[in-house]
Amino acid sequence: MPPETLRIPRVVRALAFVGACAVLPGVAAAGSGPTPRQQVEERLMCYCGCADLTVRVCTCGTADAIRREIDARLENGETPDQVVAAYVSRHGAQIRSAPSKAGFELLAWITPFAAILLAGSVLVIVVRRWGRRAPAGGTGDSRGGSVPAPFLPEDQKALERVRREMREER
Repeated sequence: MPPETLRIPRVVRALAFVGACAVLPGVAAAGSGPTPRQQVEERLMCYCGCADLTVRVCTCGTADAIRREIDARLENGETPDQVVAAYVSRHGAQIRSAPSKAGFELLAWITPFAAILLAGSVLVIVVRRWGRRAPAGGTGDSRGGSVPAPFLPEDQKALERVRREMREER
């Protein structure tokens, strides 16, 4: 008797194919990396006023002028960090596309994650407390659970009638 072959479901094969197609272009492009010009363009916001876009994405004349200045500065031997620092000193910290990861601006990176963690913790605590509460109609037993409230006389009569009818149908 031949050994049984492993059969992979069609859905799993399709998901593996889609995942590979999504990952491979990123792996191929990872080696090249962004150019110094692209690094600066991504780190600076265009101050044209038409939209909140980085210099790399914006298509207005202001962004074109910024790109030409970036090229000139890089050709003069400045590093991407020096070019960004020059723009920050001229236009202020709001020209950066993201806050720096140092000093007080580090708070802008930490706060969203801290808020999510805090909200999740509060949610877990609230759900656990709701789970411990006894239902409104019942009474507590010694184990912390609940037992149903006793039947009213009308309910008892209805229950006996249902049982009697079920016996008669057999």
